[in-house]
Amino acid sequence: MSEYVTRVLLEVNGQNIEDFSSVTEGEYETAKPIKLMNATGFGATTPRYQVEVDYVVPSDKPEFDFTAVKNGTLTIDKMNGVRVTYTGVYCLKVGQTKYEQESEGTTRTITLGARGMTQ
Repeated sequence: MSEYVTRVLLEVNGQNIEDFSSVTEGEYETAKPIKLMNATGFGATTPRYQVEVDYVVPSDKPEFDFTAVKNGTLTIDKMNGVRVTYTGVYCLKVGQTKYEQESEGTTRTITLGARGMTQ
């Protein structure tokens, strides 16, 4: 069963950015195996959340400066009514740019990291 996202919103310094064509939530670790003498134990880890978004570069205004994203909030609203909110969002990487002749136009992949996540 496929799930659809109705809105992706990045809030930084009182500014809202919604020009995203897609979002990919990355995996994160919750525990690590620990080698013990006669068994394997598990220890809790601090999750490191990562999200990739495809930013649609506007043709009529300047591109948003993602290097300025520090301690932002990323909200993903899903069609089934579930809202995922990432807090303490920082820009980790400004990635590749994709130019298309039709459809979305120019998109840039942005990798964001977050300190916390709530659903």
